[in-house]
Amino acid sequence: MTVKSVRGRRRYISFEVPEGTVRDGIVSALENADPPIPGAKAITCGKGKAVVRCSPSEREATVSAITAAFEGSKSLRTSGTLRALRDRDPGLRVPRKKKK
Repeated sequence: MTVKSVRGRRRYISFEVPEGTVRDGIVSALENADPPIPGAKAITCGKGKAVVRCSPSEREATVSAITAAFEGSKSLRTSGTLRALRDRDPGLRVPRKKKK
C-alpha cells in the first residue's frame, strides 16, 4: 500500500448523468476536456449515476468536463473516500461477490 505523500490525495465525485450513459463515455469526456485531465478515472457508471476519481486540484475541471459533456448532468457529492461516498448514497454500492 502506497502512502498518500507518494501517491497524492484523491477526491471521489458522484454525478447524476443521463440514463444509459456508459463508462467509456465518461472516460472520453475526461480525455477530450480542454485541457485534458490526466489523473481522472471513471470508477463506476450505471443507473443514472457515475463516480469519478481525480486529484483535489482537478476537482473543478472534472466537474466542468462532465457537466459540459452530458446534458442535464450535475455533481452530487465530493468525498475523500469511496466508502464514505457510497455510505451516503446506497445507489452507488456495487453488489459484493458471494464467497464459496
